[in-house]
Amino acid sequence: FGLFALQHRGQESAGIATTNGTRIVYHKGMGLVSEVFTGETLARLKNPAALGHVRYSTTGLTTLTNAQPVVVDYNRGKVAVAHNGNLTNSPELRARYETRGSIFQSTADSEIIVHILAEPSKHSERENYIRCLNEIEGAFSLLFLTPKEIIAARDPYGLRPLSLGELEGAYIFASETCAFDLIGAKFVRDVEPGEI
Repeated sequence: FGLFALQHRGQESAGIATTNGTRIVYHKGMGLVSEVFTGETLARLKNPAALGHVRYSTTGLTTLTNAQPVVVDYNRGKVAVAHNGNLTNSPELRARYETRGSIFQSTADSEIIVHILAEPSKHSERENYIRCLNEIEGAFSLLFLTPKEIIAARDPYGLRPLSLGELEGAYIFASETCAFDLIGAKFVRDVEPGEI
């Protein structure tokens, strides 16, 4: 229902990734939320933690490979990423990672995020997310879903919106509070610029 409320933000594609605490399952497709998700699909996705995305392309082609969330298995496990915004240094970052042997599956700037996360590092998992956020530039709000947690982050200038809400004792995030209204969640506050 939160994605229905945000449908005006993008009509090209929609996706949801969820976790039961040990694995991530996801579904994404081209079209409106009502076209991408059936009752059967939603039943398969039912889990305690989730993130969703509706896309309107500002970079990259209108194709299924660019639909979000971006979900990958990498050296630290599985992660799903939902990104709102534009990464202004993505061409330079993409060129750097392609030179090192990275193989990109999409034309969207969002994919660079998972390549940065997957770069071998001695940092802790949490420090690795901070390192990733320090590498990217531009306007962004991000949600990361791992089997164990959801991490929300907003660009240092606060150019893209990200709000924190509460529903039945759980925290939720959305790019607009209208997603909270539709599901009966309480708005708590905006995520501050640069806050993780």
